[in-house]
Amino acid sequence: MARIILIHGAWGTRKTWAAVAPLLTAAGHDVEALDLPGHGESAVPPDQVGMAEYVAHVEAVLAGGPPAVLVGHSMGGMVIAQVAARQPARVRACVYVAALLPRDGESLLDLIRQQDARGVQDAVRPGPLRGTTVLEPELAAQALFPDASPAQAARAMQEVCAQSNKAQGDPAILGGGFAQVPRAYVFCAQDRVVTLALQQEMVARTPCEAVFTLDSGHVPQLTQPKALARILDGLAQV
Repeated sequence: MARIILIHGAWGTRKTWAAVAPLLTAAGHDVEALDLPGHGESAVPPDQVGMAEYVAHVEAVLAGGPPAVLVGHSMGGMVIAQVAARQPARVRACVYVAALLPRDGESLLDLIRQQDARGVQDAVRPGPLRGTTVLEPELAAQALFPDASPAQAARAMQEVCAQSNKAQGDPAILGGGFAQVPRAYVFCAQDRVVTLALQQEMVARTPCEAVFTLDSGHVPQLTQPKALARILDGLAQV
């Protein structure tokens, strides 16, 4: 079985994978769900990090074991793409779940601005530290969790944290190693944050060896954990 490293998205923490990680562990995989620097239980202040710090943290974790399958959700796609570009021999595959799939030089904000939908923009508020933002719970939940129950959405919003502005504006740095690592994409058909049209456009520009579709909103690890875990399990066994 495989080593699988799970990377959350913007304003997120490792707890976003709480329903998926045990299913993958039960299937025999070695699973690590990370808090990126400035998120969750990280001791690093969120105003002190950018994309380089995210990438370096995942690289450090990756170095502590055998080559791994990297799974990135949303902003996590920006992170895993750059880790793969820098460490192709240590990354078995990258799986993008409703994720940003950049080309060299593109930032998260560059990609999000290519869609017409507002996503979570109307929910963004100034954060507790200069250079950070937080999300207004009710508006954010409508965008993030259209297919979740009110109770699911409320619990998930309790885990949302401050987000570094710098990380969202930093351009992806992709070298030749990026093309060496197999890619898979999980489309989320009801996504209001990274729209299906944008997901499909990114994959058209940067083709993936395997694609899957879930009839879910932006966070299938919350609303369809079993279906997502089946996809990840299958990919990890290839």
